Amino acid sequence: PVTAMAKQGNVFSSEQQGQIEVIIKDYLIKNPEILLEVSKALQKKQQNKMMDQASSAIEANADDIFNTTSPMSGNPKGNVTVVEFFDYQCVHCKKMSPVMKGLLEKNSNLRIIYKDFPIFGKSSTFASEAVLAAQMQGKYHALHEVLINKSQRLSPAVVLKAADEVGINTAKLKTDMKSETVQKALLANRKLAEKLHLMGTPAFIVATTPEGTFAKGSETFFIPGAASEETLSQLITKATPK
Repeated sequence: PVTAMAKQGNVFSSEQQGQIEVIIKDYLIKNPEILLEVSKALQKKQQNKMMDQASSAIEANADDIFNTTSPMSGNPKGNVTVVEFFDYQCVHCKKMSPVMKGLLEKNSNLRIIYKDFPIFGKSSTFASEAVLAAQMQGKYHALHEVLINKSQRLSPAVVLKAADEVGINTAKLKTDMKSETVQKALLANRKLAEKLHLMGTPAFIVATTPEGTFAKGSETFFIPGAASEETLSQLITKATPK
């Protein structure tokens, strides 16, 4: 019986084990698609685990994720909210800019919340500090649009020149960049990113928010990377209250 054999420990001799390993190796070489299927299955399992962790983290930190102190676009009381974590020097984030614009144009009940998450060094941090400080002058979106669409490296000089060109008081901006308000906002975003286990930018959360308030217990969607307008539109439709 199998159980009796199992009790005896390894039922195969060293020679038999070697022969089995050769057979398995030959089989995989002749059928490499098996390895691809295994890899896909593992990847899907890891993605599902990531999604589950993110959903729990979103629910637990909803007040901070969907707070109204963060910069936003669209309908302030939108029934659906898309939260975007981004870096101004992230190429994929820049490519997402027209996608986000398209979503806003097509959805009058959509709200987008921007979470500055600088991960590409001091220049990225400087850019995020500047844009958050620009919010104090009512110029967040003006500077955001310029910086997210610039192809050149965002040195401090480039950022300050852009700020000046959109009518920002740069002397006040420099002071506000180091203010408690700006530094607290960036720290809060970093802590949220850690709780969501973000590995890079961009990253998106799509959630149901009737009258602009997160619907606890509702299904949320987490996208750790760039996404097409079609994909985001489908998720927005799913999140729209019936």
